[in-house]
Amino acid sequence: MKNVAIITGHFPPCKGGGIAEWALGIARELPKIGYQTSVYATNRRDRDLTVHKDESFSCVTMYGRNWHEFHKWYSMYYMWKILNKNPETIFIATTWGMAKSYSYLKKKYPLSKMIVVAHGLEVTRLKEGKELTSFKNVVNDSDLILCVSKYTKNEIIDRVDGIETNHIKFLPNGVDINRFFPAENTAGFLNRYNIPENSNIILTLARIIRRKGHDTVIKCLPSLIKKFPNIQYVIAGPHRKKDTYLDELKLLAKELSVENHIVFVDYIPDSDLNEIYSRSQVYVMVSRTYNDIGDSEGFGITFLEANACGCPVIGSTEGGIPDAVENNKNGLLVPADDIKSLTKAIEKFLEDKSFRRKIIDQGIERVNNDFTWEKLTIKMVKYLIDIKN
Repeated sequence: MKNVAIITGHFPPCKGGGIAEWALGIARELPKIGYQTSVYATNRRDRDLTVHKDESFSCVTMYGRNWHEFHKWYSMYYMWKILNKNPETIFIATTWGMAKSYSYLKKKYPLSKMIVVAHGLEVTRLKEGKELTSFKNVVNDSDLILCVSKYTKNEIIDRVDGIETNHIKFLPNGVDINRFFPAENTAGFLNRYNIPENSNIILTLARIIRRKGHDTVIKCLPSLIKKFPNIQYVIAGPHRKKDTYLDELKLLAKELSVENHIVFVDYIPDSDLNEIYSRSQVYVMVSRTYNDIGDSEGFGITFLEANACGCPVIGSTEGGIPDAVENNKNGLLVPADDIKSLTKAIEKFLEDKSFRRKIIDQGIERVNNDFTWEKLTIKMVKYLIDIKN
């Protein structure tokens, strides 16, 4: 049986995150197709890996202080220990930083393989100099680079001129359809979050940071409320304590006199996710791109989670979102910061029930056909086999 070791700094239990969901989804599927799989996750106070004791994969905690500064050497130590037992191990590094030391190990263990996953920000925020040189070395020494969006793939290719790029492939994020599906009873969710039962819910479930474009949605509310007075915009997600964006959103809501139509929720547990997605009329995340600081949306896994629960979506045309949202298929795409276009898109879903139903059905079908972890894992293995041959 082939041995796979997933090396990651992001793994459940944790509060959301596309990297963690990617690692968990792949870890659950690999054993089903004959790969003995172990997850090596960094130590964190809020992470108890024993919750996975009944899974088909094993979990190992990687200990070390200040992982951010010394991740290269810690990951080298654990990969070396793994290779001493099984020199033909296939590694999956969920960020390129975890693969920095592989070039040293590859020389001694030539039968091993390295797969690196690229999500977005860790690529777009790269700076010229040692950091970019280190990234190029990782790309060059790895057997397969998996990019969660075509946008991320293109960003990598633009940064590694002079290096072979045939092993850089597009493999989108996926959804666990056993976790995300339409919920039949959502009354409990409404009561827990004090949302009126007859509300038209617009939902954004994401970190409350400026890039996500919550303010654009709030600016649409005055005209929307005139047509749909029972609208409630649910803004769910954590915020950075030192960031003023949350306060700015609350002030904006007050200035526009829509504060009674907005519900702020700091964190929604996994047990409530199906209900909030299923009960929402539309999921919206109209992210913007800040090119000067490399801040962009790598994909947007919440679009697929919403689709799987029977909720149509609206995204912006920025970054990797067009890989998650196919216009008029599982949702609608609008330009970032375009209040008029976003207002019309939301109105479309609230007014046209037959269109909304069509998008819901197409969204569920699209997830089942193209975005389950089972199918994505099989595709990943095929990529690796094709490259080896």
